[in-house]
Formats: sequence, C-alpha cells, structure tokens
Amino acid sequence: MKRILFCVLFLISFMGSNAQEVNSEISNFRKNDLLLDPITLIAGPIINVSYERLLSADHGIGISFIGGNGIDVTQISPFARMYFGSKYASGFFIEGFIPFTKSNDYNYETSQDIEVSTVGAGFGLGGKWFLKKNFLFELGGGVARRFGANGAEENVTGKWMIGVGYRF
Repeated sequence: MKRILFCVLFLISFMGSNAQEVNSEISNFRKNDLLLDPITLIAGPIINVSYERLLSADHGIGISFIGGNGIDVTQISPFARMYFGSKYASGFFIEGFIPFTKSNDYNYETSQDIEVSTVGAGFGLGGKWFLKKNFLFELGGGVARRFGANGAEENVTGKWMIGVGYRF
C-alpha cells in the first residue's frame, strides 16, 4: 500500500513539475502586438493602428483606432480575439468588437453639420502570422451594427487591418 501511494504521489509531482515547465515556456513569449496599416496611411492619409495584449496562446484583447483628415468617421474599437493556429497567438482568428464612432453628419432641416456619436457591436475574422525577428503580418476585417445612427446606411460600420507590426 505504501508503495502504491508513493508511486501515485511521485507521478503527481512529476506531472506538476512538467506543467510548470510548460507555463514558464509560455510566459517567455512576448505578449504585446502593435500594428499599423501602411496602405491606408499612404493612400488616405488615414491612420489605422491596433494594439493587442496576448493573454494566452489562444486569446488576446486589444484596441484599434481608425481616423484622420481623409475620413469623416473616427472609430475606436476595443476587441477580444480567439486564435486557432498552432503557434502562439497566430493563425486564423475570430473576434468580437465594440466600435465607438464619432462622425460628422449634415442635418437638412437646419442646414448645419452635426456631430453624431454612436456605439455598436460587431464580429470579425482574419489571420495573423508571426514572421522573423518579432515582426507580424495581419489581414482581417469585421462588420458592426451601430446603435443610435440616423439613416439605414449609417447603421453599419466596419474595421479592417492589412497591417505590419512588431511583437514586444
């Protein structure tokens, strides 16, 4: 009986030490991603930037910003992602996001520009690939429903990222 108990305790301690090695290996990964969309920056000039904090190998939370002089809508979107790739926080992902938008609209009754602020809920998907020396490439997008917008065409917004970035 003592031998069986000793073997069980030995196996449990061995599995616990093995789990600690895996957790310390995961904690050595860099956990912050910063991305910029150079296409919109050159063609716009629109700034499309995104920051993500990686919580685990499969999950991350972050915030993205789209705005600039060439666009009437400024949008800040916090998001949460789930990754399905084999590498740490990379590969195919799905995300949920909440866009906070501020746009200029024209009121035909008063013949004046008005500022409209809305909040919404959206869903997106894409892919993120980890390149050499901590560089990233991301391709993704999503669509959201805005609550509080005036017209039917203003009820939908989106976000996109064709970006390059750095993991630190």
